Formats: sequence, C-alpha cells, structure tokens
Amino acid sequence: MKKVLYINRIKILLILILLLLTFWTSLSHCFVLSKDMTQEEAEQKLQDSIKEQLDNIDFWGLEQLINSLNNDQKTIFGSSGFLDRVKQLLNGNFNSSNIFSAIMYLLIGEITSFLPILATVVGIATLCSLLSNLQINNKGTGNVIYFACYGAVILSVSVTVFYLVMLTKNTVNAMQTQINLIFPILLGVLTAIGGTTSAAVYQPMVSVLSLVVSRIMVNIILPLFIFGYIFNIIGNLSSTIKLKKFTSFTSSMSKWLIGIIFTVFTAFMSIQGITASVHDGVSIKTAKFAISHYIPIIGGYLSDGFNLIMAGSVLIKNAVGVAGLFLLASTILAPIIKIIVLILTLKLTAAILEPLANEGFSNFISETAKCLGMLIAIILSVAFMYFIMLLLVVCTGNYIWG
Repeated sequence: MKKVLYINRIKILLILILLLLTFWTSLSHCFVLSKDMTQEEAEQKLQDSIKEQLDNIDFWGLEQLINSLNNDQKTIFGSSGFLDRVKQLLNGNFNSSNIFSAIMYLLIGEITSFLPILATVVGIATLCSLLSNLQINNKGTGNVIYFACYGAVILSVSVTVFYLVMLTKNTVNAMQTQINLIFPILLGVLTAIGGTTSAAVYQPMVSVLSLVVSRIMVNIILPLFIFGYIFNIIGNLSSTIKLKKFTSFTSSMSKWLIGIIFTVFTAFMSIQGITASVHDGVSIKTAKFAISHYIPIIGGYLSDGFNLIMAGSVLIKNAVGVAGLFLLASTILAPIIKIIVLILTLKLTAAILEPLANEGFSNFISETAKCLGMLIAIILSVAFMYFIMLLLVVCTGNYIWG
C-alpha cells in the first residue's frame, strides 16, 4: 500500500515538473520575443493601438462641424475632416503654410470689400461740406443738409458695424459649440491614461465656466458695445450734445469686466488643474511600480505593454488638442481680419474727412473705429479661454505620463 502511494506521489511530482517546464518555456519564449522585438515591430504595435483607440472615439459631431465650415475656413483648418486632421498630426504632418496663404487671401478680399464704404462716406461728407458752403447765409438749411448727410453716413457705417456684431456673436457661439464637442473626447482620453482626478476636476469647470464666460460676452459685453456706439452717434449729432464720457464709461466697463473674468478664470483653472495632475501623476507612478514589482515573473511585461497602450492614448490626446487649435484658428481668423480691416478703413476715412468735411463726421468715424476694438477683445477673450483649457488638459496628460 505504501509502495503504491509512493509511486502515485512520484507521478504527481513528475506531472507538476512537466507543467512548470512548459510554463517556463512559454515565458522564456515571450521574453525572447520582447527582447528581440525590432523598432519596426514596436512602431507597428503602437500604430495598431492608436488605430484601435481612434475607431472607438466618436468624432461625428466634430465632423458635422467641419462640414459646416466655408472653403476659407477649411483651408485654414488644413483638412476636410476632423479625424483626417488628427491622423495627419499623428503622422507628423504639421503643415501651417495653408494658414498664411488663407490669411493673405482673406486680407485682400476684405480690403476690396470695405473700399466702397470708404468711398461712400467720403463722398457723402464732401458733398455735405460743399452744399453747406453754398448755403452759408442760411443756417437752417445748412443744418438740414448736415443732418441728412450725417444720417446717410450713419446708415452706411451701421449696416457693417451691426453685421460685425452678429458675426462676433456667432463666432462666440461657434467656439462654445466646439468646446462642448471636443472636451468630452479629450477628457475621455485623459481618463483612459489614468487622469481620473484631473478629468473629474476639469469636467464641471469646462462646461460651467466656458458657458458662463461666453454668456457674459454675448449678453453683457456686446450690449455695452452697442450702447457705446449709440452714444457715439448721438454725441456727434451736434457740438451742443456731449456724450463722450458715456462712451468712455461703456468702454472702460467692458475692459474691466474682461480683465476680472479672465484673471479669476485663469487662476482657478490653473491651480485646480495643477493640483489634480500632481495627484494623478503620483497614483500612476505608484500603480506602475506595483505592477512591475509585486506581480511575479510577468509584472515587467505587463508594465511595458501598459506603457505602449498608454503612449498611444497620449499621442491621440495631443493630436486631438492640436487639431482643436487648428479648428479654433479657422473659426476666429476670418472675423478678426474683417474687424481689423474695417478699423483701418475707418481710421483712413476719418483722416481723409478731417480737412474736407464737418468735424462731426471725422469724430464719429474715428470713435467708431475705437469702439470696434471691443469686438476683437470679445473674440480673443473667448479664444484665450478655449486655448488655456486645451493647453491645461493636454499638458496635464503629458505630465501624468512624463
């Protein structure tokens, strides 16, 4: 009986030894493959990981947004689709020459489109001056001529000014739409690479703060600009009406509001984001250390494979962030160029009118040019908010895995 038990134990021991040898052989084979893997094979595995992750991301909303852009904006963006642009960036295609050619094309086009305004205003003001000189002995008729011509100038300029007001409002709303579409993707990728705390901090801040800032710009700053423009019109109707202080007040109020909003916004986002990224960075390093040191035999292999997958996620996050910057540029460049060209056109018009026509014309045109700078400030403020949030999310992910 004892002999039979002894033989059975020997059989069991031999089976266990064979199983261990088989397991060790397979691990040795994996080890050889890992050590002998060429750079091309590693790059191929990384590309496969990137492709698999891209297939699982929903870019439908952004693709629809790209399709709604005009030809000039698509030229600045550099691609016909958002996913195509992301793939171009992942492949190292960072071509910015299209942006400069598109800017020059837009600049020339806007200059030619605003020249009729210059000619119209100068013509009306010069005609008013000539008719007033003919009626020099009849003050009442001269005033009627002045008010009629001044009204025609106001109408000519106001059509363009309120077009730019609507363009500014649409641009701010377009940037808010982009924020709502692109940041869920970025925060999802940030969560995938281990930035769970950072994503939890950014998610409410991005959605709430961006909406609050854009609504303040549209519902408070833009009306202040319109009030200032109306005060400018009334203040130049006659030398007896003095409203320049009201115009100056609306301008100063807008500047102070923008300054306060973005000082608070930048400080809050930066402090919260840096604190969360430090926490996530420590957590990720701890997890990697635990995997490689406390899982017997295969811990190092798991850690390396984990790094390979996460490297793909980091590349995708960075590419999506840069593509978002291209989309931002394609959104804001056209309206900013339009406003800048109109400002320069009005300044040139005011300079031409100063020696030729009544002082009210040149003052009105000059003050209007100053007021239009607020529209640029509104667009650039929201764009700066957009850029800061993109930068923080992208840099947070890079810091976590840095």
